[in-house]
Amino acid sequence: MPTKKRPRRNNRAKTKTQHEPAPGGTSGGAGERAGKIQVRMFRVGFGDCFLLTLPTAQGPRYILVDCGVHSKGNIKLEGTSLLEKAFDNIAQVTGKKLSIVIATHPHQDHISGFGSFAKQFGEFSISEVWMPWTEDPDDPQAKSLHDKRTTLVSRLQAHFAALGMSEDIGPAAAVANMAGNAPAFQALHSGFGVGAKVRYFKAGDLAKEPAGIQGLNVSILGPPTDQKFLAQMDPPANDHYLRLRGGDTGGAGMVEPFDRQQWSFAKEDPSLAWPELPEAYKKELRSRANSAVDELAFALDQCVNNCSIVALLSYQGLNLLFPGDAQYGNWESWVKSSGSASLLSGVSFYKVAHHGSVNANPKEALEKMPDAKFAAMMSTQSRPWPSIPAPGLLPALDRKTGKQWVRSDAIAISGAPSAPAGTVVPPVFQEGDFWFDYFVG
Repeated sequence: MPTKKRPRRNNRAKTKTQHEPAPGGTSGGAGERAGKIQVRMFRVGFGDCFLLTLPTAQGPRYILVDCGVHSKGNIKLEGTSLLEKAFDNIAQVTGKKLSIVIATHPHQDHISGFGSFAKQFGEFSISEVWMPWTEDPDDPQAKSLHDKRTTLVSRLQAHFAALGMSEDIGPAAAVANMAGNAPAFQALHSGFGVGAKVRYFKAGDLAKEPAGIQGLNVSILGPPTDQKFLAQMDPPANDHYLRLRGGDTGGAGMVEPFDRQQWSFAKEDPSLAWPELPEAYKKELRSRANSAVDELAFALDQCVNNCSIVALLSYQGLNLLFPGDAQYGNWESWVKSSGSASLLSGVSFYKVAHHGSVNANPKEALEKMPDAKFAAMMSTQSRPWPSIPAPGLLPALDRKTGKQWVRSDAIAISGAPSAPAGTVVPPVFQEGDFWFDYFVG
């Protein structure tokens, strides 16, 4: 279908009565869309929030995939955060009934809303809550990964605070995205206190007719359980000592790098001689000292992204791929398998991974998707990471989707980052006040 340029929207928001969602989760044109799967992508800022509406003989069923925004990429409309507006719209559209809530991975920009609105979600009827296996409190490997991640995040935060580094951009923003998520996890792990069944998924799992939705099957392609794909959580030889003891901070905000007793002793004690370190330790110290702490922050961020649930939802003969923020390790664990070509060649809808970053949408995966037979949605904006989305990805999406893709920042919000001038919104996407709708099929 050819695309056409449209005039930029007036930044002034419509009133609620001008754009009231119709029963069944649609807004505008509901009659002609009957029987189709609806995907609603909310513009929340730098974050993800998608609402799926599945038509069934018993009426519409709803699946919420993520609900979060990065604290440094949050935007407001008329003084209210767009995430709060999105939540209100979800409650209105669904009648406070959700069949499945999927929290793809533990990043603030995907799960913060589950904590911010935990009390309100507690007023919903929710059948199932899904999280990756890496968040399973009863899995020893998951608990180990979680504890190591928590420790590293704490140390990195202390380091960046001691340097006075702003959390607005760069590695400090990446670390901030991993912090402060305890309220969201408490709500998710408790099933929001409404008796929701909490399930943890890994690559290879299959959910048949989950939450009693007849005809729905969900293939879980990620996350893998092999740590070589997740990324190594223990600081390896290429990490960096965060702040050496004896700096000018007087101990304030100091991070002690020496976690092995044989590497530390009281310098002021004259009875102690400087020890001769074994050569292996010297080599390790040189390697750590020659790498940047920024690399550790981004490596940890990538590891968390690689924990994303990658879900292929199959319904009414259509296949919708939601990969969360899966980065290359997660994709690599399954995309090179013999069956990946048949899976990807049947994709009808694709949620672009990790806001369109360069390392989260492998060329090999995208090229296996069918030419001009699927549409894509990308939740993105250039704040807090100006490098996102990756410029090289955009023409590839044009070519593979037949220009049937849309980016969330194409919705103009006063004071918020905007899509580049001349951005085209194909007519297959229906624009609301702060969302895009796509009807699959």
